Amino acid sequence: MIKKWSVPFYVLASAALMTACGNDGGNNNANEGNAGNNGNAGNNGGGEASGETVNLIAATQLDAESPFAVGFERFKEVLEEETDGAVTVEIHTDGALGGNEDELVQNMETGSVDVVVASPGFMAQATDAVDFFAMPYLFESNEHWEQVVDGEIGDTVAGQVEENTSFKILGYWSAGVRNYYGFEPIETPDDLQNVQIRTQDSPVVTNTWETLGANPTSVAWDEMYQALQNRVIDAAENDFTNIYQASHHEVTENISLTEHDYTTRFFFMSDETFEGLTEEQQQAVENASEEATAAARESDRELADESRQAMEDEGIEINEVDKEPFVERTQSVREEAAEALNMVDEYEEVESMRSE
Repeated sequence: MIKKWSVPFYVLASAALMTACGNDGGNNNANEGNAGNNGNAGNNGGGEASGETVNLIAATQLDAESPFAVGFERFKEVLEEETDGAVTVEIHTDGALGGNEDELVQNMETGSVDVVVASPGFMAQATDAVDFFAMPYLFESNEHWEQVVDGEIGDTVAGQVEENTSFKILGYWSAGVRNYYGFEPIETPDDLQNVQIRTQDSPVVTNTWETLGANPTSVAWDEMYQALQNRVIDAAENDFTNIYQASHHEVTENISLTEHDYTTRFFFMSDETFEGLTEEQQQAVENASEEATAAARESDRELADESRQAMEDEGIEINEVDKEPFVERTQSVREEAAEALNMVDEYEEVESMRSE
């Protein structure tokens, strides 16, 4: 049996979003919220230029075995090797420097953290472009998602983020694929009529489930187990890892593979920190980021597979779903969102990348 994390599954920073990701959990206490970052690049103006070692602080609210931590370890390994130790990486897990995304980003802004992974939601007020990834059924597969985020569209979104914030996007990481789960399997959108489903408190997500015929409702993540156990709600939606870690499979009976949301996370650092590095160090950061992104994505997929198998071993039923009727039913949601974001061309490009 795989180890369950004691983690605070990602908190959305604003109802402006969206990204139906794993933002669902509570927060670990931040025991060292202002731990020092002596020698960071933003304060020193570059390691080689000052003759000092640059120490980057990478922090996550998740534990040391999480995909984010795996990615950080690879980032550290490659960066320290390519710079011959001129740039080092210090990794903090388990919420030590911020128990949720808001705290991590705030600590980055104050200079006590240099590198984090977080949902696009907290950037929504700075740039609408991040809402693009909130659309239901935008991606048909993990390969399709990677093709988009690693291509021109990913570059476009990153460029808008960097233009409107003080952050440097290093890569796009995953937080799993979300599915429907509850007490009865679903096979078509008609099966969702009047179903009370707990969803993210986001206009795009709410519109999605209302369009499918369900009644979306808001329930705090730490109240979800009891709400499902007492049948206060009929269903919820999340990725395999979140469902398993929260033990929701113990109080529900079925997971339907709707795969309606391939969730996206930003791997980024302070722009001030990045600009404080030498050109050679910046290139090393870019190289290390590519390696870290690949490692984190692989770890996320492996953990999802392990979580699925563990739940099946413990008795949860998992049924396949013909997703095409769901894709067709939610087309208006995607089109309206693309129009509102002034990203119709990007949306059409994503559609053209579908294999079918």
